[in-house]
Amino acid sequence: MQQKRLDYLDMAKGIGIFLVILGHIEYIQEDTLKWISSFHMPLFFVVGGILAYLKRDTGRSAFETIGSRIQGVLTPYLSFSLMLLAMNTITSIRNPETLSGTVLAKQYIDTFTGYGVHILWFLPAYFIAGAVFALVQGMREWQRNLMILLLALGAYVLSAGLGLDQYVTWECSPIRYLGYDLLITVLRGLLALPFLLMGWYLAKIPKGWLTFLLLPGSLLALRSPVFDLHYLYLHPVHYLNAFLCCAGIVSLVKALPVSRVLCWLGRNSLVIMCTHATFLVVYYVSLGMFFLKKWIPMSQPVFNLGVAILVCAAEVPIVWIFNRRFGHLIGRSSK
Repeated sequence: MQQKRLDYLDMAKGIGIFLVILGHIEYIQEDTLKWISSFHMPLFFVVGGILAYLKRDTGRSAFETIGSRIQGVLTPYLSFSLMLLAMNTITSIRNPETLSGTVLAKQYIDTFTGYGVHILWFLPAYFIAGAVFALVQGMREWQRNLMILLLALGAYVLSAGLGLDQYVTWECSPIRYLGYDLLITVLRGLLALPFLLMGWYLAKIPKGWLTFLLLPGSLLALRSPVFDLHYLYLHPVHYLNAFLCCAGIVSLVKALPVSRVLCWLGRNSLVIMCTHATFLVVYYVSLGMFFLKKWIPMSQPVFNLGVAILVCAAEVPIVWIFNRRFGHLIGRSSK
């Protein structure tokens, strides 16, 4: 029973990471991007909330939970960030017209404030949300829920009031830049708390019953602005979008037979998330698909789907290397 629980969570993460890859393809259609963005990142937080519910009786204190997250989340964040900074530093030295010293300096600040470079922003946000959730988990249910809603509401009001969704266009002094980086890092985690709470309650739903919610969630997503927690592009309707779509997916994967492919993607989603874009896997696979497209005509949706599938295949040796040789870099023991 426990293994089945883990399998359906791995399958959910597998769907999530495939959609993350699909969303990072440069020529993705706007409606497809709206649909994907409405739930693909919230799905990982929802799975985290489900895991918190399943582990609620293990007897671990909040600080023990936070300690395990430091190893499992912040260790890979630091490892992949340092690898990316090393590559970008070499690029900046050799080709300063490609990556200026100013941009590189900002990347160093982004890394050490937890703001994150590219997709790596997700890991500090996931850590902060999980840490806060662990701290409030010992409260009475209504107190915990109220605290989470107040923290998320306060973060939303502060973000909107300061216009932080326009932050990437601002020109700031290094000190102000560092301060805003730290603030946004914390706000992302607080804004993600309701997704963890959704997962806590979605852990209790029976298999298959709520799959139909994917339809209204998808239709609502197409009529909503693009959701991006990275840049704080967030509207209250996005929480409803995320709940409907994530509830539908969780209910669906509970009812489906175990998929080894989705389970593999889910179990290795951390490595895939951190490498598919930062290691230019998507870029080079896309170039290969453009070459193939000259010989085999294909529609844009087929092209995008083909890129995503080939990126997953290209990730197999990368995942193997990290799991077998460099497990300590991702907070695990090497297999």
